[in-house]
Amino acid sequence: LVQGVSEGDVLFFHFSGHGSQVPDSAGMEEDGLNETILPLDYHKGQITDDVIWASIVYPLPSGVKLTVIMDCCHSGTGLDLPFEYKHKC
Repeated sequence: LVQGVSEGDVLFFHFSGHGSQVPDSAGMEEDGLNETILPLDYHKGQITDDVIWASIVYPLPSGVKLTVIMDCCHSGTGLDLPFEYKHKC
């Protein structure tokens, strides 16, 4: 998805399906769990938030916009972003 992108490009990633959690062996998660998405062939392995972050978030060059929609359980921290949305009433 991010290979060959440059400043001004706009990317879109969407996942609708099952989400889950697995123990975080690296000890980076506050709750001790990595969030995962389960692709159709998930019996081969779940895709962790660490893998998603390393694959499509970290390598983004400056000036590239990425919109992500994750329609699954545990999606709130599915990208391991350093942001937390707080709704003001």
